[in-house]
Amino acid sequence: MYSALALFFSLISLLQILNKSTVDVNRKTGVFGGGFYLLEWKILPRKTSKIVELTKYDMIKSVIRRLPLLVVLLGAGNAVLASPPLPKNTNVLLITIDTLRYDRVGILSDRYVKTPNLDSLARRSAVFTRAYAHNPLTRPSHANIMTGTTALYHGVSDNPSFRLEARYLTLAEHLKKNNYKNGAFIGAFVLDSRFGLNRGFDLYNDHTGVQEFGKFDFVERPADQVVKPAIEWIAGQKSKWFCWVHVFDPHDPYTPPEPFKTEYPQDPYSGEVAFVDAQLGILFDFLKKSSQLEKTIVIITSDHGEAFGEKGEWTHGFFAYNNTIHIPLFLFYPGVESKMVRENASHIDIFPTVCDLLGIPVPAHIQGESLLPLIAGREREKKQIYFESLSPHFKMDCAPLRGFIQGDIKFIDLPIKEVYNLDTDSQEEMNLASTSDIPRLVKDLEILMKSQRGRGAKQNLSGKDAEILHKLKSLGYISGAPTKNKTYEIKDDLKSLAPVIAHLRQAVEDFKAEKTDLAIKKINNVIRIRPTYSSAYSNLSFIQYNIGQIDQALDTLKLGLTRVPGDLMLTANLGVMLIMAKRFKEAIKPLEYCTKIDKFNPDNFNYLGRALMETEDYTRAEEILKQALKLDPKMVPVYNNLGYLNLILYVKTADKKYCDYAIQNFDAALALNPRLQSALKGKEAALKYKKQQ
Repeated sequence: MYSALALFFSLISLLQILNKSTVDVNRKTGVFGGGFYLLEWKILPRKTSKIVELTKYDMIKSVIRRLPLLVVLLGAGNAVLASPPLPKNTNVLLITIDTLRYDRVGILSDRYVKTPNLDSLARRSAVFTRAYAHNPLTRPSHANIMTGTTALYHGVSDNPSFRLEARYLTLAEHLKKNNYKNGAFIGAFVLDSRFGLNRGFDLYNDHTGVQEFGKFDFVERPADQVVKPAIEWIAGQKSKWFCWVHVFDPHDPYTPPEPFKTEYPQDPYSGEVAFVDAQLGILFDFLKKSSQLEKTIVIITSDHGEAFGEKGEWTHGFFAYNNTIHIPLFLFYPGVESKMVRENASHIDIFPTVCDLLGIPVPAHIQGESLLPLIAGREREKKQIYFESLSPHFKMDCAPLRGFIQGDIKFIDLPIKEVYNLDTDSQEEMNLASTSDIPRLVKDLEILMKSQRGRGAKQNLSGKDAEILHKLKSLGYISGAPTKNKTYEIKDDLKSLAPVIAHLRQAVEDFKAEKTDLAIKKINNVIRIRPTYSSAYSNLSFIQYNIGQIDQALDTLKLGLTRVPGDLMLTANLGVMLIMAKRFKEAIKPLEYCTKIDKFNPDNFNYLGRALMETEDYTRAEEILKQALKLDPKMVPVYNNLGYLNLILYVKTADKKYCDYAIQNFDAALALNPRLQSALKGKEAALKYKKQQ
């Protein structure tokens, strides 16, 4: 029957072509809305804008080129029909498990941890055994997933100082246009709404707390506190929904709760994974009991893996070996054929796959491709999967790491080139660069990068442009123009710098273990070896600040800015540290510069508002604090600062409205953090003033 249908529609299409109809040549993934992939083109009305008109001769050639595909359709109809068309009310559930290694899911490798709930769903899913992340960091990877494009296009290449700009369409926005209700439930501050991934969501539940200055770890909340509100939200939906659940627990530091702490005493990371699996089991059980699982697309993946000391890397974010970019990817949907898919896939393929399953258009700019043909057993062109790791480049001006995977071959472009055959060497132990055509691989990478670049490629906020340098020079933090490498040598290769990176990491662990003197000694050694490593100055200043050496911390940050001129992180930390030292007037200029360069970071606006308030520039302080609230309406410290600003204005003017404003702002702060002592005391004072009126 399916073969007959394929023949019927193919003949209809051929007749339309010979009638000189208009053909869409932009979409390459075919038509899934009818339940199958007919050809690589589809007939559109003449009024469609993105079209080209072809001659009959051109169109006949197009049909001839596709005759092999027609033969496949006629001879293997059932294989092509991977599943029936999904109903219009199909839900979408995206689960991203932070820092989950490929080999820490039981169905993929049962050596380390038991994950019965993930395994159970995976056995009913298409499991992609060769799926890859494009970045080994949380925010860039989620930007890739949500936009269907790489960082070359959207520009989010690192966690600090990068934000997804509004001009980049997200999966949530696209589904919202197709009448979905959207909710997101976030496990860590790194994906806070201020960073742009909230667009398109009706609810973006990211109540992870306030990132405290001077702390080394991200603010996070455990998986049970993410899954519970997600279930409550899903239960309240009356129509089709898209839900994103992000759990952060496997991220360093590894602190699983009981009973998983006891069950995995020597492997707390696996304990965290087991805890996540248990919480996701609660979510899956709810979907089953509410009869929603069978009408829901479920995508499960991780943003990146974890190195555990392999290849010279402690955690993630520096190299791009398989231990950090080879990721699990499961796709469940009604009617899916459970199978292991051994073809390459990547994060940017998720967006178009969801669209194809739902029968909605795939936006023309999407760089990924639907995974449904692979599930159906069809081969597709062995496309190149771009990857990068630029965080070390931004932090220490080392060689940028970029590369691609195509088929079995993986190419890493660094001063010391690397080529691996992932089919025979998945652990990447045998570098084939000496027997590979390196010039061709470099050229292929250049072509790939050029094809994927977008306007966002220039969104590098690492702080090296002329405006920043001018401002910093006027502040006296730099004495001359900086030099940035145009070419990189072997000494700038990440592999050469791995011991330095590990040394800094160990210093932080030493500090957490209360070995402060040893930690400071190690960081000073790092600075001596790599004077342009901005994170070393930042970490050293945090340690000095935490042990009460605030003047030394300020000196460290100023020294860093003479060696890494224009570094945004160091300048922001300097401004905040000056506030902590109660040197409010000095703090204003560094923080003003930060708000002009990084216009989307509410922390800088909040601290600047505080400095202006303390220097009695009340009008401007109020203006700046309100700007911070526009960037993050849930920012507790801003409401608290506004409350105290209103109290000051009431005392100075006796205008009753300021007393009312103060109470309103303290109430807003307490609604988000009921235990905030400064807000409780502020409200108490405001109520006392009001009573005296």
